[in-house]
Amino acid sequence: MNQYKLKKSSFVTVLISILLVLSVLRFFSTIFMLTYEEMRSSLVIAFLITYGIVSLACIVLLIRMHRSRLLFNDNGIIYTPPFGAVRNLSYNDLQKLSIGGRSYVLYTIDGKKLVTFDDFRTENASEIVAFLKLKGVKTEI
Repeated sequence: MNQYKLKKSSFVTVLISILLVLSVLRFFSTIFMLTYEEMRSSLVIAFLITYGIVSLACIVLLIRMHRSRLLFNDNGIIYTPPFGAVRNLSYNDLQKLSIGGRSYVLYTIDGKKLVTFDDFRTENASEIVAFLKLKGVKTEI
């Protein structure tokens, strides 16, 4: 059985993880500073809010990068969005695969962009494109 997994690998995940750890540490150190400081300045509170927002943004990005994937097999497509329920699609639900250099965009039948991938961050992009062509998905340059 042919099965291809489209999951982007990126060094950005490591950078976001490091940024998350640093922002969480700064967030808790700012809370610690607020408990021992008699005069609570607006600058310390602004830092607290900023580190909290950065921490939440990093957590959302990491969940998005970890969860989102597309699995192609002989029976159909299993799409796992970053948030929400898993969708099962057939190859008839795909309108076209747009090819632009070394990047690819897969569109659903209603014209919405399903996924964008490229040769640089996706290790098996050329195999996926060949498999989609084999399954009858129209390609457009």
